[in-house]
Amino acid sequence: MNYKEWKREYLELLTEVIKNHKYSEYYNNEFIEELANELLMRGYFDEDYGHWQVTPAEQAIKESFEL
Repeated sequence: MNYKEWKREYLELLTEVIKNHKYSEYYNNEFIEELANELLMRGYFDEDYGHWQVTPAEQAIKESFEL
């Protein structure tokens, strides 16, 4: 899997997790997408760092959501 595929999967899955959270009703889709991207960056899941290569998207979501 290349980084673009991994990132797409990560963002899709994380967006769903955020939308299922009890406080998500207070936020619009644009905010949720921005939050997901912010968590991606804060988790160091960028292409150059390489952590994404050894971390399945599902595990990365757990790590990001716990930040």
